[in-house]
Amino acid sequence: MNPSETSFFVTGGTLRNDAPCYVERQADKDIFDELSRGEFCYVLTSRQMGKSSLMVRTANRLRESGATVVVLDLTAIGQNLTPEQWYDGLLLRMGRQLQIEDELEKFWRSHDRVSPVQRYMAALRDVALSKCRGELVVFIDEIDVVRSLPFATDEFFAAIRECYNRRVEEPELNRLTFCLLGVATPAELIRDARTTPFNIGKRIELADFKESEAAPLAQRLVSARSIARKLFARIFHWTNGHPYLTQRFCKVVSEANSGSIATIGDAQQIDLLCERLFFSPRARELDDNLLFVRERVLRSEADLTKLLRLYEEIHKGQRIPDDETDDRINQLRLAGIVDVAEGFLRVRNRIYFRVFDCNWVIANVPDAELEKADGERVRIDRSCALGRDSSSDVVLVDQKVSRRHALVQAQKQYEFWLMDLGSSNGTYLNGRRVTEPVLLRNQDQIEIGPFRLTFRQSKASHVAIGEQTCSDRTVFYK
Repeated sequence: MNPSETSFFVTGGTLRNDAPCYVERQADKDIFDELSRGEFCYVLTSRQMGKSSLMVRTANRLRESGATVVVLDLTAIGQNLTPEQWYDGLLLRMGRQLQIEDELEKFWRSHDRVSPVQRYMAALRDVALSKCRGELVVFIDEIDVVRSLPFATDEFFAAIRECYNRRVEEPELNRLTFCLLGVATPAELIRDARTTPFNIGKRIELADFKESEAAPLAQRLVSARSIARKLFARIFHWTNGHPYLTQRFCKVVSEANSGSIATIGDAQQIDLLCERLFFSPRARELDDNLLFVRERVLRSEADLTKLLRLYEEIHKGQRIPDDETDDRINQLRLAGIVDVAEGFLRVRNRIYFRVFDCNWVIANVPDAELEKADGERVRIDRSCALGRDSSSDVVLVDQKVSRRHALVQAQKQYEFWLMDLGSSNGTYLNGRRVTEPVLLRNQDQIEIGPFRLTFRQSKASHVAIGEQTCSDRTVFYK
């Protein structure tokens, strides 16, 4: 194999429009057809799926068909900005691409009495669209960046939705089309419950490679085609067509076989390579994709215990149907750790199945419990209310116990804090009255009236002894 062949595979960043390793999928046809018809589209899925590369290819095809295209990468605009600066930055980049910077800048300055989002959308409609003879397609990539901005962007996505809804009254807007790409769900684009959700457009499903779609990649693994097909079949066995994992695996095999003598020539050697690339302790800590999946799951805003327990059920083969209204399922899908087959969730590939196994779940699920005097244990997930009221998680029936007496609250991974809720007779921890939220440690004794409970936790918090109180910490009550 020619050494230059090893540059065929690309495992990071956006592929060039003419990259030979690009694998066409059904999404390529779907997004081009929908945008050509003027439909608003969104590609919302996990990282390293090829969203930006799909965008580049589609933008080029649209230009060739006569459309005007603008590509806005929100990571390039910045984050520590005011709304005025952010929208002006979007307009500046659009102006450069359309070569109408002066016109847009003049419009921006002459309409400073209206809000930034109104100015931006008006400039897009009254200046940019009027300069285009045909269709204007605006791609907005990395939309999840807006969650890091110091201001709400609900109105930005609401304005995009309005462009779609006003097409009946303003036919000229049929020439303006948007495509949104990023790691988010439609529900996350507009978070204010008082605002109509982002409920327009066509969802483009960007699936993993099918083996038949990715078959051309096999030709670059080794010179002998019969061996190349067997090698690729084994690679696919592990990756199940995950774009990043497949390209990375193929790249390493191609490099190993680039000399005069191929060093990887059978399935057993592919398995050994998989061990080194993805399953070794070092690989689990350093591989970009494995790190993203892990951090996305463990840092999710969803209840971590319930999220991990759901994933554990999927890993064990239970038939869990897909449900777009279930936030836990949405978070697992955006992390990329699961996908859908015939309407049911499954672990996405054999690499994930082994790296993120049941032992991984056990190691990361919060495991705090309260043990009563009779030995009964109550698991603490995100919070645990203690009191005389029947709705409490731990019901303590005694006149010395207030209806809502105390609360154990998770704040960070492995951190559980005890607080008294203004009870009449107080809450005691290891014999001392609790006057402010205090960090619990394994085998701490909690006394409420005549009741004694033992806090048990196998995983220790990393908070130092001198940092055990949190009077200035925000605590969310159940």
